[in-house]
Amino acid sequence: MAASTHASHAMIEWLDGGDVETARVGGKGASLNRLARAGFRIPPGFCLTTDAFAAHAATVPGFDHVHEEPAALLDEATRFALVAAMLGGPLSPAVEAALAAPLDRLAGLAFGDRGAPSMLAVRSSAVAEDGASASFAGLHDTELGLSVHEVAPAVLRCWSSLWSDRAVGYRARRGLALDGGAMAVVVQALVPALAAAVAFTRHPVTGRSDQILINAVPGLGEEMVAGTVTPDTIVVDKADRAVVDFTAGDSGGGRALADDVLDSLVALCLGVERAFGAAVDIEAAHAADGWYLLQARPITTP
Repeated sequence: MAASTHASHAMIEWLDGGDVETARVGGKGASLNRLARAGFRIPPGFCLTTDAFAAHAATVPGFDHVHEEPAALLDEATRFALVAAMLGGPLSPAVEAALAAPLDRLAGLAFGDRGAPSMLAVRSSAVAEDGASASFAGLHDTELGLSVHEVAPAVLRCWSSLWSDRAVGYRARRGLALDGGAMAVVVQALVPALAAAVAFTRHPVTGRSDQILINAVPGLGEEMVAGTVTPDTIVVDKADRAVVDFTAGDSGGGRALADDVLDSLVALCLGVERAFGAAVDIEAAHAADGWYLLQARPITTP
């Protein structure tokens, strides 16, 4: 029993600002935990660590081959077979057992103003992700609005996205390890968002470091991240927090962010930039009780 309990503990890390290792929780998990440690608000959640990935991957046909010979992932047939084997599931018994209690704890939260069991978000967190040299933005899976029973197959899809053609191609172009090393998975309560935003504390087009560029939409923002809707685009001067440019998106319901909500987001962006000591790209969701940070990473492009 003691060995089983230790194994389960190794597979779960709560993202509450404690000591975590990037090698175990991945880039996104480490970034979220860093935000929590710095006093920023993130949705409650935990990370299914790379120990869980290793335990399950050892049961997947073909994994040993690509682990020993990562260049095999450049072969489409090999990659497709590995992804199919991962998606075939089910989760290994050890991983399933480790997930049970943390999922029950999260699902029981009355998060935000819902007063009802939380829906969940499942996000990939690769070891090389969200670092200073490579972000992997949008290359690995994120799934929103899940019930407890939908988490296990979502975890398998997140793990398999480590070997998607886009992710492997990205790593090949940047000279990174083709197999991606390992994949952790972040599981959090889903913010009941009234609006969502992606913000850059250095303008991603002009390179100006005295401006913040914000894209914002009403609701969860999943379509904005996927690029299927046009968000409001807002450029804010850092010095006086004044809006210097605004381009309406296609939501049709007026501005996604009221003035006070925008001002609090700008203050949050500046705070995260100070904490990281570098220009950052953040994702955030605005609920009835304020902003929650979903992600923050250093801007990796010049």
